Amino acid sequence: ARRRAGLATPGGGPHLVAAGGPGRSLRLEIEGSGGGEWLIPLDSPGAVGSADHEVAHVALDGVEFCRLAAGHVPPAEAAAGQAGDREAIRDVLFAAAGLSRM
Repeated sequence: ARRRAGLATPGGGPHLVAAGGPGRSLRLEIEGSGGGEWLIPLDSPGAVGSADHEVAHVALDGVEFCRLAAGHVPPAEAAAGQAGDREAIRDVLFAAAGLSRM
């Protein structure tokens, strides 16, 4: 929804790819019990996450991620570790915080 409303920033212009194709991705790492790693496609709704197209990496403690998703911590204060495209990181953290409104 942020992307459709023009609030997400795809990094210098859209990078649309065919459905099922690899696109720009952010690696989200949740640390702790029940955590894991996910490659989140950033631009195309039908794209798949790709390590070869990774533009950013975010690491969060599991409890901190839950606090973010529940709306108890601002997105700018949530990530323990960040590397790469700052705008992509911001967009994903705001999307996670938006889960509290569902």
